[in-house]
Amino acid sequence: MPALADGQTRPIDGHTFNPPPRKITLSVASDLLYDTNVARGTETAARLRGIEQEDVRSTNVAALDLALPAGRAAFTFLGVVGYDAYARNDQLDRERIDLSAGTKLPLALCMFDGDLHYARAQSDLADLSLVPNAPAEAAANARTVRRADARLACGPSIGIRPFASLGHAETTNSAATRRFQDVSETRYAAGLSYANPVVGVVSLVARRASFDYDRRPPDGSLGSQRFRVSYAGVGFDRRLGARLQMTASLGYAWMGEHDARSGRRLNGLNWDLASTVRLADRAQLTVRTSRAIDAATGTFANLVRTSSYAGTIIYALGPSVRVDATASLMTRAFDAGALPQPFQLIDDRSQDYMLGLEYRRARARVRLAAAYRQRDATPDLYDYSGFLLSLGVRYALER
Repeated sequence: MPALADGQTRPIDGHTFNPPPRKITLSVASDLLYDTNVARGTETAARLRGIEQEDVRSTNVAALDLALPAGRAAFTFLGVVGYDAYARNDQLDRERIDLSAGTKLPLALCMFDGDLHYARAQSDLADLSLVPNAPAEAAANARTVRRADARLACGPSIGIRPFASLGHAETTNSAATRRFQDVSETRYAAGLSYANPVVGVVSLVARRASFDYDRRPPDGSLGSQRFRVSYAGVGFDRRLGARLQMTASLGYAWMGEHDARSGRRLNGLNWDLASTVRLADRAQLTVRTSRAIDAATGTFANLVRTSSYAGTIIYALGPSVRVDATASLMTRAFDAGALPQPFQLIDDRSQDYMLGLEYRRARARVRLAAAYRQRDATPDLYDYSGFLLSLGVRYALER
């Protein structure tokens, strides 16, 4: 529950109508988080990880947020650099880095969008399988993600235009026993979009993702090295007014090359819906739901299908004080394949409830939040419930 986290809707393939407003923000933030279940499991799981269940984490970060439009072109950058320090579980102490840069460039009748992303942090233990007889490997793990994406849409700004996108990502783990879960991912897509100032953007898209686990043995003893997921669907993007903003996509995803020894296929409907509605002058409601198939980098599995549902309501008590409440549900189904691991996570269901109070004064922001989390998993070793309490302070200089 960091003080710098702000929710926002994400664009679907295609384009949006307006470049971002000019913004230069430099900020620093400090958070204290009290967590009653850092191990994200039962007491037995905590012992196997060598983790003290109850702990306090201190996070101090600096951030730079830039948006520099120039006509139809724009450059954006968001960088967060900090450090997590635990009072009792110092093996989890780790740098926290998240850097994103993007550009939007008009090219004759086309619009090019490019994005670069780099992130590195300690993995949340809810995303890490246990490792037999290796507590250090079961807890401490720095997850690093490098990603590059490019999109090109050509044609009139209003009307029908074709588009194509290409992206590549590399995800690596620092723990030696998890390196065969390092994965490289290549995604490519193409489609048609229709843009109208009143309706928004409607698109048809076909997409394929290739997941390569190059560090797995070629003999297949730890599972196949390559998996492919295809997707076809429709999308909708409407962010033309202050009262309602929405992006949505719905389609069907299916697995291609698959480990023959795995009995689980994750085919089915996939979707992504994010909507923000201003209910009154003081209230705002945000809902988000999604289902997608992705790589499993922290658990001993091939792929994971994640379904999530969340809602947040924000109410302004006055010009400087606001309260918010969030409820969320997430379910995951893992395709374990032939990976012979004794503590394999098969599926789980997590519920989160959070209440927050925020005070803003000029350039400063103070936030207090309390949350309850519960997970039911197979096997039961990963079941847990816990309370979290956070206090965050942020100071920003804006231009």
